[in-house]
Order: sequence, then structure tokens, then C-alpha cells
Amino acid sequence: MQNVAPFAFPQRVGLLVPGSNTTVEAEMNRAGLPGASFHAARMTLPLGLTGEELATKLRENAAVPLQHLSACQLDLVMLGCTSAAMALGPERSLGMVAAAQAKGGLEVGGAIVAALRALQLGRIALFTPYLDTTNAAVIAYLAAAGIETTASLGLGLNTSLERFRVVSRTGSEALAAHLEGLDHAGADGVLICCTDLPTIAALPGLEARIGKPVVSSNQAMLWAIARALGQRPDRAGGRLFAEA
Repeated sequence: MQNVAPFAFPQRVGLLVPGSNTTVEAEMNRAGLPGASFHAARMTLPLGLTGEELATKLRENAAVPLQHLSACQLDLVMLGCTSAAMALGPERSLGMVAAAQAKGGLEVGGAIVAALRALQLGRIALFTPYLDTTNAAVIAYLAAAGIETTASLGLGLNTSLERFRVVSRTGSEALAAHLEGLDHAGADGVLICCTDLPTIAALPGLEARIGKPVVSSNQAMLWAIARALGQRPDRAGGRLFAEA
């Protein structure tokens, strides 16, 4: 008989997340990916930064956490901060996470774009907990990928850690209430950005209310991870999980 420890999962996924993020691990570990385990490393990332200022801080502060992840013999590593991944762009993001020495690398910005394309959502309405300046950076990133943002709504919470801690405690009804203020009439679907927002369980209900597909950062991350591992998420999570 082969002697295998109960936690010797055959597929290991590393997650690089901001230090204050308490949602990514929870949503990934509820994924229903047989044989996959998730291992997070945290980095200090100042709130409210955009563009090259954010990209520079990310590269400076990610080196040690990525070194820690490199000890895990990972199959995949995922950069799990939406604003940071979009500030770096796909090429620099994947180049940075290569330091984890995983067999494959992913980043949430690319996962979002791939998810939107899979559902043929060329025009989206954007909801985030971010400042308008951060939203503008997200909109520019999407535009460079050929995706038009018809409307956007940000809560402006990324000004201090105390304010941003509210994000991870956002329930499904509160999320639905926020989306009522988003004009999605001219959009093919809705995009919810921020990996600290709990969204996956809420997505089927949101899509039923809105009547359109809804894609979120964590949903797109999980979908991309599952595809890379040759699996499908074994849980409800909106049209992306069901159709793409």
C-alpha cells in the first residue's frame, strides 16, 4: 500500500495576495477542485496607489513572499490583486511571479480578460470598492484589451486600511444593493473587480436580478486556475463556470 499523507495534494497552487486580503484563500478553498491545495503568501501593498507607483511598490514588496512560495514546489502561482496586476500588465506580472519557481504562472488581470472574452462581453459596466483614480486604471487596462467600459461605480474605500476592511465583510445583499446604483443598460455584462470582495456564491443571484452575466475577480481567478489544472470548479459560480 502506498503511504501518502492526507494533505499531500497532487496539485499545489500558490496565491500572492495583499496582506489585508482575507477573502482569496476562503473563496479558492471552497472551489471544489479535487486534489488541489492553495497556499498563500502575503505582501505589503499601500492603498490608493496607481500606475507605475503601484507597480514599483509591488515589485519591491513581492520578492520575499515569492521566495517563500518557491519552497512549496508549486504547480501554479497566481498574482491575486486586481489593481496591482493591472498596473504591472500581463508580461511584467508573469515575469515577477516566475520567482515562485512554479510550473506555471497566472495573474488576475489576464484571467479577467480571458473570462470576459469567453462570455463574449465586449462592453461591461464596472463595479469596484476603489477610488475613481484606481477605476480609471482598470478601465484603461480593459480598453487596451479591446473591452469597453460603458459605466463605472467605485465606493472609494481604498484610502485607508480601516476603511478597506469593510470590503471583505460585504454580504450578498449588500453587493446586490451596490449594483443597483450601477448603470448597466448599455453593457453586455457586469464586471466586479477586487479580490477582497466575496462574490462567487452571490453571482448566480446577481445574474438573475440583472439579467446579464456577471464576472468577478475571484471567479475569473478560480476559472483560470481550474482550466490550467484541467478541471472545472465543482460549485455554482455564475455563467462563467456553467458555460465557458
